[in-house]
Amino acid sequence: MVKKKHFIIPFFLLALLAYTTVAFANTEIIFDQANLFSDTEKVELQEQASSLSEQFQMDIRIVTTNDSEGKSSRQYASDFYDSHEFGYGDTADGILYLIDMDNREVYIFTRDRIVDYFPDYTVEEMLDHVYPYLTDEAFGESAKAFLTDVEATMNAGIPEGSTSSGGYAQSDGYYSSSASSTSQGDLVKEFLIYLAVAIGVGVISVGVMAMYNKGRSTTTANTYLESNSFNVTNKMDRHYNTRVTQQKIQRNSNNGGGSSFSGGGSGGGGRSGGGGRRF
Repeated sequence: MVKKKHFIIPFFLLALLAYTTVAFANTEIIFDQANLFSDTEKVELQEQASSLSEQFQMDIRIVTTNDSEGKSSRQYASDFYDSHEFGYGDTADGILYLIDMDNREVYIFTRDRIVDYFPDYTVEEMLDHVYPYLTDEAFGESAKAFLTDVEATMNAGIPEGSTSSGGYAQSDGYYSSSASSTSQGDLVKEFLIYLAVAIGVGVISVGVMAMYNKGRSTTTANTYLESNSFNVTNKMDRHYNTRVTQQKIQRNSNNGGGSSFSGGGSGGGGRSGGGGRRF
């Protein structure tokens, strides 16, 4: 019996430790692969980002790297976001702040609903705020400035003219269908008015033309033809044989051209946005 107790207790502790490790990994927000943050900064950034994530129902991640795997900062951020299946709830809504020491570039990456909150000019303003810290190598402070801007931007709501496509607009943090500026009844009324005007114009035009042509004498071809002014002469056309040769023109099958980035990166789909700046 004693031996069984000694076997069961360590097994229970190992299981508890494994569960705690997995739970912590699932909630990891700071991926400091380049070791740019102090332990204190990691704790502060983790707590602040986690609080904002719950407040605005979005995913927030901060990533640093010394190896971008030969990718651009944008592509690395996109692939990192999708490969880790980031997002809030059943959505991919979120934002990622990348400090890419390999390319010496900072990049702000947005996904799905969050794209509407961060148009190009907002991203540029955020880059203006974090850039001085990066040039001074105060990387932790740059991440804090990023989170401060995220909070201010989300509180301000979606900027005018930045709503998602498909006729949707923001309503208390969510999307609702926006009504058309012209109702169907108004469209039908306008159509009937235009139809009546067209019919009226047509009737008046036909009436005027009928009155104008009334009483005009009938004319024939002889009315406009001068006597003996038209003679027919014999003429013969000869047809000569012709030969047509055809030659196939070889065309280059290589289409070439550049490539453009759209969507969510490595198979994630959805909308994405953001911007970066070298430092």
